[in-house]
Amino acid sequence: MNAFTDRENSPDSGLPFRLYFFERGAVWWAYTNAAQDIDFQGATYEALSIRDDGIRVTGETSANELTITLPDDVEIVKMFRGVAPSDDIWLTIRDGHHGLPDAEDSAAVVWVGSARAVKRPAPGRAEILCNSLSASMRSDGLRLSYERNCPHCLYDGNCRVLMENWRLAVTIEAADGASVTVSNLPEIYAGGIIEWTNGMYAERRGIEAQAGATLTLLGGAEGLAAGMTARLYPGCDQTSATCDGRFANMENYGGFRHLPGKSPFDGDPVF
Repeated sequence: MNAFTDRENSPDSGLPFRLYFFERGAVWWAYTNAAQDIDFQGATYEALSIRDDGIRVTGETSANELTITLPDDVEIVKMFRGVAPSDDIWLTIRDGHHGLPDAEDSAAVVWVGSARAVKRPAPGRAEILCNSLSASMRSDGLRLSYERNCPHCLYDGNCRVLMENWRLAVTIEAADGASVTVSNLPEIYAGGIIEWTNGMYAERRGIEAQAGATLTLLGGAEGLAAGMTARLYPGCDQTSATCDGRFANMENYGGFRHLPGKSPFDGDPVF
């Protein structure tokens, strides 16, 4: 057995601590429930009043959710103020024991998943609701439907339109709580995406509607201000006319344009 297992199974020599490592792209936050900071594998885990409600493996998705309680002023909680982050925030939990060498096997991985939401049940306290990796893999996937319009998501692996080919760099001229203003735009951005850099990571919002220079954003325009640079990507209404006329992408169109207007299941024997 290795050193961790010896300590873990010992009735009297264990000195346990837990490590919480959150990642969003290249940005990470590391916390521990130990009494002092812990350096492990090149990261300093900040000592914090942090705890979870216990790791469970039951086979039921809802029962495997993990709730982490911590102060509401730490950076990872601030990420969920207003609109949730555009990217997944992954969480790896390790258990270790004081006095062991800083080796990969000295702190075992006991849970992997993602943070999906934050609640604030009391002043100064926050709860991060997390889904395990296995729970996300058990969730139902979307099924392709038989319809005239295209069921593909714009820019995905089925649509195959390349986002980088349609990127337009713009300067925000005005922003309020719900929309931004950008002049001289063609009327192609309803249903599209706006993206901007916020610190070390990118934020994205869907564009709900366009009225000339005004783009109404899903989730609001928090984080955007006049003078900022953003990137726009046009939208699609899932019709063959837009697929062909705007993107020249009919070879990947997923709808059935000549679907009959009469249902074969309406009870009429004459089709």
